[in-house]
Parts: sequence; C-alpha cells; structure tokens
Amino acid sequence: MSDLRKSTGDDRLALKASVRRSITLAGGGDSVQHATRVDATSLSRYGSANIEQQKTHCPIDVALDLDLEAGAPVITTAMARAQNYELVPMLSADVSSVPWETKLCRLGQVRGELYGVMGEALSDGRFDAEEASRANAKIEEEIAQLRRIQARINAEGGASGQIVRMTGGERQ
Repeated sequence: MSDLRKSTGDDRLALKASVRRSITLAGGGDSVQHATRVDATSLSRYGSANIEQQKTHCPIDVALDLDLEAGAPVITTAMARAQNYELVPMLSADVSSVPWETKLCRLGQVRGELYGVMGEALSDGRFDAEEASRANAKIEEEIAQLRRIQARINAEGGASGQIVRMTGGERQ
C-alpha cells in the first residue's frame, strides 16, 4: 500500500529535517520535551533519518508545539512546501499616518527598481546567481510593500480578522 502514497521519500526526509531544526531552535529535546506531550527520546526518533526510524513521524499536535516553542513555523513550512504552497505571515494592521500617495509612490519605486534589475540581468539573455539574488530581493521587497498596503486596506475597510494566506498550487 505504500506505493499509493502521494508524499515522496524526499518529502518525508524533509519533514524529519524540519523537526530536527524546530527542536534545535526550541532549545533541544531535553528542554522542549516539557512543552510537548512526548519525551526527548520520542522527539529524537521523529527527527531521525536513520532507516530504523523512517516510518516514525512527529504527530501534528507535537509539531505545532515544537514550532510554537521554536518561534517559527519550521515544520509547518516544510509541510506547505511539500504541497507546493508558501506560508505568508499575518501582518498587523498598518494604520500609520503615512499618506496613501506616499505608500503608492514607494510601491511604484520598488516596482521600477525591480524592472531595472531584471532588465540589466536579462541584457545578456539570462540570470546569473548574483542577478537572481538581487531580483529576488526586490521581489520580496515589493511583496512586503503589497502586504503592508493590504493590511492597511483591511484595517481601514473594517475587515475582521487577519488570515494566514497560503499561496501556491499543484505539486510539480
């Protein structure tokens, strides 16, 4: 029946690696065991890539505990990536006194900078590693600007509650 599984061996190894990272960020198994319902030995098995532990995975409630203790959605992010999704953090409402015109002008400036970086990179018909890094940084800056604008729109429009949005789609 294992050949009917949608997750791959690499997916499951990535989950185990994310459990190890989350445990490390949370202070180690001996420490974090007190914040979960399992002991340090079980936590070690959940993160182990040894063949003997390949079918031993972290229960979802323990994964949540680990991520909360780690202060970051390490395991949750790995699960989202395995499904070709990306986690996007909720932003607090941006109700700053910065005028809308200034926000929109800054967004336009960032977009222009992105186009400039991309145009320069593509002048030879391809991106090299440094050019890709600069373009990705500008894309992230633009996404952050858009999220801040979205948060302000929601705050001013009376939108109730922020939602963690997952973007992505089908596995490739």
